[in-house]
Amino acid sequence: MQIQRVNNNQPNFQALKMLNVKRYLQNGVRDINIYSLDVRDREFIDRMYNVAKSQSFPEDGKILGAEKVRAVYDSALKTARKLSQWAYDRVFLAVENGDKITGIMEVAGKGDQRVRGLTVWNDDNLTRKALMLTAMKDTEKMKDFALMLPTQKSPEKVKRFYRELKFGVPCGEQEMMIECEKMKSAVRAVENSMDAKVTHHQSTRSVNLAELLKLDE
Repeated sequence: MQIQRVNNNQPNFQALKMLNVKRYLQNGVRDINIYSLDVRDREFIDRMYNVAKSQSFPEDGKILGAEKVRAVYDSALKTARKLSQWAYDRVFLAVENGDKITGIMEVAGKGDQRVRGLTVWNDDNLTRKALMLTAMKDTEKMKDFALMLPTQKSPEKVKRFYRELKFGVPCGEQEMMIECEKMKSAVRAVENSMDAKVTHHQSTRSVNLAELLKLDE
């Protein structure tokens, strides 16, 4: 899905860059950035929400948190538009090659981190791994918490994919998760599985997403 351009009177929109993934191909480069959205991006988020009303979404065979891509997308944007910059909850947005949105993820925080929803366009697993890796790295910084997935009702192919990312079901639990003491090794394993250059960003400087996506042209 691509966000349509708006006029030059629109304000700037900012987002915090969390992760960059570059995969070099014979005919080019896949360049995926993951951004964190919050209340400061409200006008940009509203634009995304309104534009999507008239657009269809590709299917996602490994969606988490809902049956339809639109349901995950709408829920994440509704959360982001009221999310304090200091909140434990997170909404992550995937942007590929600087001009198209390719996935979105919503995580509930404060204690163990729980993925509320994750979806990507066209069942793209590189974007899926990039979003999940961002959440894993974010959880790792908290040191004492697990990252949990809503996979109780997911088909076996979904659970198999996340087992490959080192998620499991500990004894006595029902949800797939990575426990805090296993997070560091899981992050490393996912990075190694991506066949790409992965850069985690520590800067608190925001990125102008409107300019990046050429919304003001």
